[in-house]
Amino acid sequence: MKGLSPSALSAAMRGGTSGWGEHGSSNAHIRYAESQNNLRRKKCHCGCGARATHRGMANGVCLRAGCEMSIRRWVKGGN
Repeated sequence: MKGLSPSALSAAMRGGTSGWGEHGSSNAHIRYAESQNNLRRKKCHCGCGARATHRGMANGVCLRAGCEMSIRRWVKGGN
């Protein structure tokens, strides 16, 4: 589990590491957010017009990308 971000490590300890990085489900696994640091970001899908600066992760797999607010809402509610 070396090299994981603090949020990924927390999710791994709460949800287990079975199949970590192989498959992720927003319903079956613990959701968490990580920032992405590439320069060519796409626009956020929520309609705010901002760039997608964060990734929505579950079980070590990126499931979606968006602005910080949309990803925080997704982590909390799953929609």
